[in-house]
Order: sequence, then C-alpha cells, then structure tokens
Amino acid sequence: MTPGCSRPRAWYRLLVAGGKRTLFLDWGGTLTRTRHHRTVVDSEGRPELQPNVLETLARVRAEYDACFIVSNQARVSKGEITEAEVFRRFAWANEHLGRPFTGWLICPHADADGCACRKPKPGMFLELDGRHGLDLAASTHVGDSEKDRDAALAAGVGRFVWAPDFFAW
Repeated sequence: MTPGCSRPRAWYRLLVAGGKRTLFLDWGGTLTRTRHHRTVVDSEGRPELQPNVLETLARVRAEYDACFIVSNQARVSKGEITEAEVFRRFAWANEHLGRPFTGWLICPHADADGCACRKPKPGMFLELDGRHGLDLAASTHVGDSEKDRDAALAAGVGRFVWAPDFFAW
C-alpha cells in the first residue's frame, strides 16, 4: 500500500529484476482516446486506442526492461467503474498490443482525498520502484497532462515525453 492511501489496490505484475530501465505510460488520453474524462470504448467494451500506439510500442518496447501503466482512476472511488473493469481493459490492451506491459497500477482516489499515489504526486512510481528496484533516473514516462509530467519529475523519472510527440499523432 502506498503511504497516504486508505486501502490497498489490486495490481498486476510479472517478475522484474532490479535496476531496470522502465517505460511508464498513462492510460486515458495517452494510450486510449477519452471523452469527458472517460475512456472511449467500442460496442463490445474494448478501449479505443490512440493513433500509432501499436506501431510505436512494437518499435520502442525493446529499449526498456519493463513497461507499466500508471493511471489515476478516480471514477473507481465515485462508483462509476469497478477496479475489475479497469483491469479488464488494461488486460485487453496488453493482449491486443502484443503483451508490452509488465504490469499496471492505479490510484482509485479523487484529488480531494490527498492520496500520495494520485498524480501529480509520485506514489505510483515510487511503489513500483520499491517493489521492483527500477532505475527511475534512466526511465521514461509518457503522458498527456501536467499531472503526468509533475509526477514523473517528483519521482525522479529521468525523462517525460508528451503523448502526441511519443506516438506521433
């Protein structure tokens, strides 16, 4: 559990050795299209990916030892979506994209909760580093908001890239 969080969060992981160069990816607005702060899904509930996500991850994934989705998901605490549905969508994307993700971590809290894991705070990055011994200074975070950028900076992630630049859209 991240310090400041009121409850543990479910998360998915595979074995990652220490000191690994990591690619961190935001979810909504970075990997997937959003409308009104909600992931756009098709008629079968599958997320709509942003342009060039498949091609870009296929090209750059080998440059990193690990790849994690780090995502604020306040809609969970509001009862608008379940953690299980969020993780089902992440798992679908992982399969659809050829399994680029080592794992994922969410903050289900709202801004007003003051949680240490909610971006722009660095808690999710620090939790993953604590569990896996990552090399944050040699890592990259890709996001679409100032919260993403500020969280990466606060965690000591070496490089932040805006999603449109990273995915060329």
